[in-house]
Amino acid sequence: MTINEFISDNFVMIYELGGLVILLFVSAHISFSMKRKTLVAIGLMLIELVCYIAERWTQTFSSYTVLRPILTATLYSVYPAIIIVMMVLTSTNINKKLFALLLIPEAVCVPIFYTSQWTHIVFYYHESNHYAGGFLSYLPYNLFIFYVIVFLIHNLVFLKHSSRVSKVVAAYITLGPLIGALIIMALDIDKDYSALFTSGTLLYFTYLYIHMAKIDPLTNLLNRQSYYQDIEVDEKYITGVVSIDMNDLKYLNDTFGHEAGDNALKTVAETIRANSGRNSTVYRVGGDEFMIFYIGAGEDMIRKAIENIRCEMNKTEYVCAYGYAMVTEGKTITESIKISDQRMYSDKAELKKIRNLNAAIRP
Repeated sequence: MTINEFISDNFVMIYELGGLVILLFVSAHISFSMKRKTLVAIGLMLIELVCYIAERWTQTFSSYTVLRPILTATLYSVYPAIIIVMMVLTSTNINKKLFALLLIPEAVCVPIFYTSQWTHIVFYYHESNHYAGGFLSYLPYNLFIFYVIVFLIHNLVFLKHSSRVSKVVAAYITLGPLIGALIIMALDIDKDYSALFTSGTLLYFTYLYIHMAKIDPLTNLLNRQSYYQDIEVDEKYITGVVSIDMNDLKYLNDTFGHEAGDNALKTVAETIRANSGRNSTVYRVGGDEFMIFYIGAGEDMIRKAIENIRCEMNKTEYVCAYGYAMVTEGKTITESIKISDQRMYSDKAELKKIRNLNAAIRP
């Protein structure tokens, strides 16, 4: 490959990678850890590009060279590694045991790839430099498909509490390059995947940047801006709303400091999110105010979710007030939110009355 061919074939990819690096340094919403992981993904894609070009160069040799199976093994190993790094990119708290299990297929396959020239398990090259497949010739493809499936499941979990629109956008971004790579594999086309991975990573990072801007940094719930946006976008799909207000946040801040208040909000937020049920989206809409939107959920399901939240909240040292309303035909979501808020304030007043009564009879 001449320098002109290299530039014409890879200019767009290199341009996108350069742009992604620039975005990393100007991104205010992205953590340093996420930036570092993205740089690792970029590095792997550059390694993949160099190895692919070098492997194409070795194809022109009239006789076998040991460099070619090494380059082939590296390519087979790097493709799954890129997907693994992309999964880690969206994992704030990595379960080390689960991550170790995730690495086992890659860790087992890499030595097989690098020794395959001599074992003939996956592939080998004749002295004439012609490729030959072993009895596990489809192992690299199966390994790649395995990590594709895990990657998709990971994204479903990551976006479990996100809005419907966010899920659709993420599906488009993640499925596009993966489907493209699988089509190339199925058609047995000698094509480099690096451009697909680069475009997908750039879009994925841009999506994450936008997504992080919608997240409340303290509780990791969707913020007030997302709340208003989803009212406009999903109004016709929302079937129920729940208003939640935490009691005594000001008392905690004034008495024990803001760190105690922050810890309380984190605990309350996680309790709400973990017990809000299916088809729910949870928002922090104020200092101690939370809102849940339900899509396709009936009243029984929402009441059960509230009871689950209340039950789990009772296991903590914090108390919340709750209210809900269904978005029925002829009633706007704004009207339903007002009803939900009114019921929540009534619950709050009742909780205060009970607390005062208990305080009065306490010896």
